[in-house]
Amino acid sequence: MALYVFDMDGTITPPRLPMDVSFAKLFYPWQLKNKTFIATGSNFQKVEEQLPINIINAFTGIYYSMGNAYYSKGNIVYENNFIPNEALIEKLINYRNNTKYPYTLFPNFIERRIGMINFSVLGRDCPYDERIKYYNWDNVNKERENIVNELQNIFPNYDFTIGGTISIDITNKGCGKGQIAERLRNTYPNEKIIFFGDKTFKGGNDYELSLALSSLDNTEVVQVNTPEDVLKFLGIKE
Repeated sequence: MALYVFDMDGTITPPRLPMDVSFAKLFYPWQLKNKTFIATGSNFQKVEEQLPINIINAFTGIYYSMGNAYYSKGNIVYENNFIPNEALIEKLINYRNNTKYPYTLFPNFIERRIGMINFSVLGRDCPYDERIKYYNWDNVNKERENIVNELQNIFPNYDFTIGGTISIDITNKGCGKGQIAERLRNTYPNEKIIFFGDKTFKGGNDYELSLALSSLDNTEVVQVNTPEDVLKFLGIKE
């Protein structure tokens, strides 16, 4: 029996938006017949905001905050602590204060989650259209990429990963999404693991987990661009 592991934003939901009703209607009956997991950098509050409760309850387990916390069938199984260096926080504030981004900035630019920090120059409390505006600007100006490269040199004990469309995920070394691969294999030594993500390529926030899974036997990584790609791969039709 295979294990099916899904990134959330951009994979089974639009980025930072609720799961589409039509997707949920097709996905849920299939989910009940299979062993399924979430692997997301978001915190559990965002999981609850974006996924219907029946979908949440049907997952075998939910790895959130980059795998630094795990929820299964109504219980939090574990949580990792993360206390960031104050020099790192000061550096993040400095990036925010000196950004070349020419448009409006929003609150909540340093979001502390279990086992990690999510940093966004733009600010996570932005409207969806502002998120897309920043993403397009960043694709040209490479602000997040430049920040990650600089921080990796200054703070070698942390991992920095470009996350989603506007942010950077920061964890202790070895405590990123890649840890989910080992946790799954230790619990399920014989099952095939199939992972779906929209950013499994190098530099994407699914790459670390994809790489970790690729080093294990009996795994498969599926690059998708939309939730519809997930349904197509699984052979789910109306």
